[in-house]
Amino acid sequence: MQKLEKGKHLYNQQKFEKALVVLSEFLLEYPNHADGLFYRGVCYRKLDQFNESIADFNAILTKLPDEPTLLCERAISLFKNEQLDLALQDLNKAVELDANNPYRYTSRAFIRAYVDIEGAIEDYQKAIELDPKDEIAYNNLGLLQEQKGNFKAAKQNFKKSNKIIGYEPEKRQEKQDNKTLDNKTLDSKTKDEKTYHNSWELIKGIFTSKEVRKEYFKFLKNLLKF
Repeated sequence: MQKLEKGKHLYNQQKFEKALVVLSEFLLEYPNHADGLFYRGVCYRKLDQFNESIADFNAILTKLPDEPTLLCERAISLFKNEQLDLALQDLNKAVELDANNPYRYTSRAFIRAYVDIEGAIEDYQKAIELDPKDEIAYNNLGLLQEQKGNFKAAKQNFKKSNKIIGYEPEKRQEKQDNKTLDNKTLDSKTKDEKTYHNSWELIKGIFTSKEVRKEYFKFLKNLLKF
């Protein structure tokens, strides 16, 4: 099992190519090992080898067909492989099997939004019902409500998201209003296109640019969940 542990260690270091080699060597000896297939399946996905990733998750699900986490992982690979219908089938089953887990709803909502915004909104609302502290669900719900033209509800959900993470834009604006405006203030379009060079600049950009905000929460969701 030494190779398995080495493969996991490389995976945790985000050295996916090296991890893939080691895990493949391990699976030559233990071809049906669930842990090995799981980590290799994720590595394949990280390296954009989606068909191989799906094949590894298929192999595990043959033995564990009712494991919601595996269904969600395969759904992500199917989604990346542009097999949206199959991805949603897996996510629907994951929700049925684990109906009290808010992550099942946020996972489905993220993909469902591409074909059914109303359904995705319902999923985010259910996720919030189960976990009222999920700031990402509030934010993503607000983004979808904006798309539907429901700006009042969207604003309320953005405020709830901001409150959870401790961001108070109104107070910040008051402080800015009391300062002398810089003559070189960029127009709003330039701000949206600005490149952020450090983590603090990125955090500030989240709340001044809708596009940066979308990308950040998308990144955060993948980092924490996927």
